[in-house]
Amino acid sequence: MRPLNPDEPTRLGEFRIIAHLGSGGMGRVYLGADHQGCPAAVTVVRAAYAVDLDFRARFAREAALAPRIRNRFTPPHLGHDLSAPVPWTATAYVPGPTLRTLVRRAGPFPPTAVTTLARGLAEALAAVHSAGAVHRGLTPSTVLVDAHGPRLIDFGVSRAVDGARLTRPGEGVGSPAYLSPEHLSGGAATPPSDLFSLGGALLFAATGADPFGEGEPSDVLYRVLREPPALDGVTDSLRPLVTACLDKLPENRPTAQEVLDHLGGPLPAEPPRAPWLPPRSHAVVTEAERAYRSIAAPQADGTASPDPWAALVPGPRPVPSARTGPRRPRRLALRAASLLGVVALLASAGLYAVALPAWEAAGGAGAARDCSASGQISEDLTPTGPPQVMFPTGVPLELSFSPDGTVLAVSQVDRVTLWDWEGSRPLARIDNEAATVPPTPAAFSPDGCRIAYGTLDGAAVTDLGTGRAWTVGPKRPVRSAAFSPDGSSLAVGVQSDPGARFLHLYDTEDWKLTSALPGSGSLGSIQYSPDGTRVAGGEVDGGVAVWHAGAADIDPLGLVSERSEVGADAFDILPDGSGVLLIRSDRVLLVEPENERVLREFVPDDEDHFLVDVAYSEASGRVFAALLSPDAGSGSTMAWDYSDAASARLGPDLPQLFPLALSPDGSRLAGLRADTGDLAVYDTDLSLLGVIGD
Repeated sequence: MRPLNPDEPTRLGEFRIIAHLGSGGMGRVYLGADHQGCPAAVTVVRAAYAVDLDFRARFAREAALAPRIRNRFTPPHLGHDLSAPVPWTATAYVPGPTLRTLVRRAGPFPPTAVTTLARGLAEALAAVHSAGAVHRGLTPSTVLVDAHGPRLIDFGVSRAVDGARLTRPGEGVGSPAYLSPEHLSGGAATPPSDLFSLGGALLFAATGADPFGEGEPSDVLYRVLREPPALDGVTDSLRPLVTACLDKLPENRPTAQEVLDHLGGPLPAEPPRAPWLPPRSHAVVTEAERAYRSIAAPQADGTASPDPWAALVPGPRPVPSARTGPRRPRRLALRAASLLGVVALLASAGLYAVALPAWEAAGGAGAARDCSASGQISEDLTPTGPPQVMFPTGVPLELSFSPDGTVLAVSQVDRVTLWDWEGSRPLARIDNEAATVPPTPAAFSPDGCRIAYGTLDGAAVTDLGTGRAWTVGPKRPVRSAAFSPDGSSLAVGVQSDPGARFLHLYDTEDWKLTSALPGSGSLGSIQYSPDGTRVAGGEVDGGVAVWHAGAADIDPLGLVSERSEVGADAFDILPDGSGVLLIRSDRVLLVEPENERVLREFVPDDEDHFLVDVAYSEASGRVFAALLSPDAGSGSTMAWDYSDAASARLGPDLPQLFPLALSPDGSRLAGLRADTGDLAVYDTDLSLLGVIGD
């Protein structure tokens, strides 16, 4: 939970927006309060869903069921308006973390707490099934935990989003480890499917592990269909129940009511005086409630902070409304039809786009949306423990900026850490023991919502919004990865290939291989020119290969074969792809890739150091280079004016930065400072902007 940024909404429908809670598969989630002060979790629906007529129809049907499902462990649906300029839906707010976050932060539950969890969820599912509905999305991430018990969320959303995803190639449905075999096989989700998911969630709560292990979705799916769950760590008292719920055959699973009866019936109406959670878990829940109180307390009108449990108390409530304020069905219908008409018109012209509200554009017209910078990082990726802020020289790492330049990714041999460098705040940590040595820079997708990097088992891709990770390509070492500027392709540099095809391109919709291009060596670094017309790869122990990226295919353009013995990523490509900057001997050269003709030379003033990295900033019109001494004990950063190759006057005591990373807009330069061992960010005059760890 964090305070609102200036570009975020302050009111949606009848709800005054108080704070930003996070994000999920459906969109951004905010803490709001209605006119009576009752808190709500208000979700801004993703534009892709909001303009989907099928989604609207499905959601309307599911929302109509909400009044029939009144249960203390299912937060009520409070209203929605999918035809609003900013489409939204609201449910009662639960002041607690997800089950996944709680277990990861505080450890597995003891048997008594798992039993309480099971009784609450079974009661919730019994209410859902009695209403003739199916949740079909129960996972540790759709169970919130507060001081009173578990709360099953996302009912009325899971089915609608599920159906919408089925119409979009490449978008998965739920988490394979928690979906029933019959659902994964293409069958309809039924009440027994929810019981399978319940068994998986209880196993996770008891052990801290997913029921069918980790790995690629295809591997997990196979284990769900063919192999027994991993029951190690489940106590004898819980094992029969978990085993019965996770039976492959739906007819062998108990009903929700049978689970509830087996465990002793519904939980008491009054919460127990003693915490039902173990001390560490209770502390995490208390921390979440305290965070809510601290940010909700200072109300603008001077009233007390809204009671987070008010809407969760059983009892009659007004029927949820589909919209708030004066009813204008005809006007809203026309607005929706007009929006869909504009989308259809743009799509027919080959310009499919949805105009986002100003607060969601995060930077104004033309600015790249960045999921990490806008707070849309899954809580599953939240770093635990003190982050590393000092880095000894000689230990390899790579740096890269998010599309809008606000997030710095630090790639090491076993992890990628994302930093809000301006606030010196760690945002996410992604562990991968199979990462390559040296590590590959984390490549951000154009919208900042995914990162990709090389591992010994293929290219690893992580969705920052959901925390979901998967591997692209065959299980062989990958030395580099880069998204195309339009986000449609992921370029992967493989270490070996039987046909010497070292550049592989994958479609980011279905992650299937579309091209495998030959080269003279494996690629340790890949760059697209910002206009998308060129792809350049720094060959390990070789030169720089360049391909022309046409509308239909990619063709070899040239190979700059001679360069100094520096890292494969020590080159840069001009924004229009017309030239490559690389290091040769004691200088930086601008080379035309078609014929290796040298267009310009940038010569350092210091003859006692050698060049190790280079980057071009179009924003400042400067070429930057990192210099080190022969014994790597000292160095500096050099800059030239691109137009005439003259040394830029940047002042004395310039920092020694290596490796270098330039933000996509060319306005910021980041690097590891060899003399202090920390990471710093500078502007293009090399004035210090921020240091990670301060």
